[in-house]
Amino acid sequence: MSGEVLGSMFNQNGYSTARMRAVWSDENRLKIVCKVETAVAYAMSKNKKMPLSAYEEIKEKIVPKNYDMTKLRLSAARAGHFLAGFVSYSQQLFEDGGGQYLHYGAASEDVEDTCYVLQLKQADKIIMDYLVKFGSVLYDLADKYKKTINVAMAHRTYSSPSTLGFKLGIILNELDYLMRRLDSLSDFTFAGSLTGVEGLSTMVGDNYDQVETDFCDYLDLQVPEMYWHTQRERFTEYCHVLTMIAQMLGKLGKNLLTMSQTQVGEFQEAYAPGRQGSTVIPTVREPYMCEAIVNLSTIIRNEMPLMYDTMQVSGEKDTAVWRDIYVVLPEMTMYLSGQLNYATTILKTGKFDTKRMAENFILGDGTMYSGALMMALAKKGMGRQDAHELLVRLRVKADEENKLLKDLFYSDDTIAKYLSRQDLDKVMSPEAGVPHALEKTNKILGLYRKRHPLNKKGVINNGTNS
Repeated sequence: MSGEVLGSMFNQNGYSTARMRAVWSDENRLKIVCKVETAVAYAMSKNKKMPLSAYEEIKEKIVPKNYDMTKLRLSAARAGHFLAGFVSYSQQLFEDGGGQYLHYGAASEDVEDTCYVLQLKQADKIIMDYLVKFGSVLYDLADKYKKTINVAMAHRTYSSPSTLGFKLGIILNELDYLMRRLDSLSDFTFAGSLTGVEGLSTMVGDNYDQVETDFCDYLDLQVPEMYWHTQRERFTEYCHVLTMIAQMLGKLGKNLLTMSQTQVGEFQEAYAPGRQGSTVIPTVREPYMCEAIVNLSTIIRNEMPLMYDTMQVSGEKDTAVWRDIYVVLPEMTMYLSGQLNYATTILKTGKFDTKRMAENFILGDGTMYSGALMMALAKKGMGRQDAHELLVRLRVKADEENKLLKDLFYSDDTIAKYLSRQDLDKVMSPEAGVPHALEKTNKILGLYRKRHPLNKKGVINNGTNS
């Protein structure tokens, strides 16, 4: 049993989901290798490049149940090359000469790359499912709290009135874009390859385009426009979008962490029965899941440079950089599965304390209204810059005289020349920003539902409409 977090039975659920780990298991890898090797035989036999009987025997014999995993591992170890060991081990399975046609016309990288594409395609389906579930929870919360007053923060200080729904809506809008961006990469990313080492298809021979098309069709993959073993942007761009998703989630996690602080107290993640926060402080409720979201965003971001490294292939075959893919694709998708699981669980089961938000709101000294006040004075004819300088002077005065800034707004003679007390009440109303926040949140909700409509079962469909 591995001691690292993705392989440790004690730690793996804290960093990934079982569903995603299954995609990258040895058992699933063997299943996909068998499928790809069978696809090679299918395409070659269909185009009269090998006997049909050989394909039929390969299809019958090259199935996971015929392999002893321990013996296969030893065969691969002796060969120093998994596929070489796989082909050698497989020969004992054949009786009618079909083994001589196993891997016929293919380079190892054709099989390796296509296998990773198929596994990534499986991982993509899981990621999209998780994104849809996360989006559904986020959508409902943005709708629920679209009128709930909250403070917009600038450099960790009060800047202006806003709503919790609008803040959550901004994350939803970002998610909407990233889901559509990920979906748009499918045709380019999920393509097979059967072109040989140098990309000239010399081992396949004539009619090579049709052979590759039949190979890809068998596997339900796109047919690439050109040989791509040295063009690694297919994987790199996909991982780049996954990394952006992780950073979006990390931003959400950071904001929830701030809201979870004792001094703020606006959010608390749920604790299931039996869950404990500390061995030292028995009653504490630490925001560990929020911290995990932030941590996983960092881990995923730090793997992305390896994907850029894979694009610097030397010649036509270079495992010095290809090996990076074998590390990053499994790890990044597994880490992202864990992060999305945390984010969905936190939002679904956690609690936003709207009462505490209202209490925190009134702690402001008036600074959050100064921008609106400056514009109100400008509209009354004072001039924006003059209003700006006046409010700066009042800020200094409030600090020097230890007075509440809001009180100085009401007592200042210059302001009184332009705005009545009733005008000031309107400008400095907590509800002042709600109409725009509500309009923008409703716009975000409408766009999201249009692009990710509900099906008849009330579940958001995968993919996009625009």
